[in-house]
Amino acid sequence: MFTPRACAQAGCGRPALTGAAACMVHLPDSAAWVRALLTGPQKQFRDLDLAGIRLDDADLSGAELSGCRFTAASFRKVSFRGASLSLSFLDRATFEGCDFSGASFVNVVMAGSQISDCTFEECEIVQVNFLGVGAARTSFDHSNLYGSRFIGSVLETVTMRDCNCTRAFFDESHRAVVDFRSSNTNESYFQGPVS
Repeated sequence: MFTPRACAQAGCGRPALTGAAACMVHLPDSAAWVRALLTGPQKQFRDLDLAGIRLDDADLSGAELSGCRFTAASFRKVSFRGASLSLSFLDRATFEGCDFSGASFVNVVMAGSQISDCTFEECEIVQVNFLGVGAARTSFDHSNLYGSRFIGSVLETVTMRDCNCTRAFFDESHRAVVDFRSSNTNESYFQGPVS
């Protein structure tokens, strides 16, 4: 896992980005630095601490992210097609217009994130923590959601058609226009509010 280090800016308290002395706020030209790190020829990333980054219009297709922290990060129009994410934190992050088609998520924390206009189709999403997420206009169609937790989430205009929902938890979630057609919801857990 990543080793947190404090930002070099006096009195800051935020974590420094991996490979830099400062955090996202205090690193000069941080957007270019993040883009160069993540979109270069390397596709395997381990133990990165990139809390609070912003990444727009980037291609991370096929990337392998393991043991990384992207807490409170912002991803806009980023392609994660066929990527592999494991043991990583993407909590309190924002995802807008991102494509995760064919990606694999195992033991990932996305709690408290805001997800809109994204595609998670034909994904392996196993034991992922989606607690308290807000998801709108997003598709999880044809995905394996085994053991994932959407507890306390707000799901609006979300499709989960033809999904494996075995041991998936939707307790206390607010669901408006959620389509579970052809999914095995009888093996999922639903307690509490629907809308």
